[in-house]
Amino acid sequence: MSDTAENAKLVCKNCDKEFKIIPQEQAFYDRKKLPQPENCSKCRQKRRLSLRNERNLYKRKCDKCQKEVISTYKEDSEYTIYCQECYWEYLG
Repeated sequence: MSDTAENAKLVCKNCDKEFKIIPQEQAFYDRKKLPQPENCSKCRQKRRLSLRNERNLYKRKCDKCQKEVISTYKEDSEYTIYCQECYWEYLG
């Protein structure tokens, strides 16, 4: 890690704010042979969160015992949904 890299102020390509890379972060990039980031930590976090597959959860009933469960599938979904007990029973 060079002294200039440690003291350099970078400008985020997304929001144009200045940001620094702490020595531990630079050591990580060097160890992994990664380039320095072009965006500040907040913009990088926003980008990572935008790539997540957010899921919606729905209350519905187990298709076997009618116990209320939480599922990623809506009530009118074509998939068979079991509560944990019925699922393990189904697996045998």
